Amino acid sequence: MVAVIAALLAAWAFLPRRYPVLEVGRLRQALLTASEAETQLELLDTQVAMVDEAAMLVRQKGWRVRAAVGCLAIAAALVVAGILPSVGSHLHA
Repeated sequence: MVAVIAALLAAWAFLPRRYPVLEVGRLRQALLTASEAETQLELLDTQVAMVDEAAMLVRQKGWRVRAAVGCLAIAAALVVAGILPSVGSHLHA
């Protein structure tokens, strides 16, 4: 069961996501008559927002990968714990 959870978390972590992109067409229309200083400030604000959004997405993906690896480690330990008693009984027979 833990291995299934690990697989699901790994799949969830590695699914492609939409990362923020600069929508130049919208910015062009919005800033067509703006001053150069206003345009530069708007571009900087947009880039800051994009970086913040991308950082949040990367943090979420990192959490999912860590959770998947943790579940995989637990699943491996459970498999080993299940194999050891059967190997031990064969050695004593």
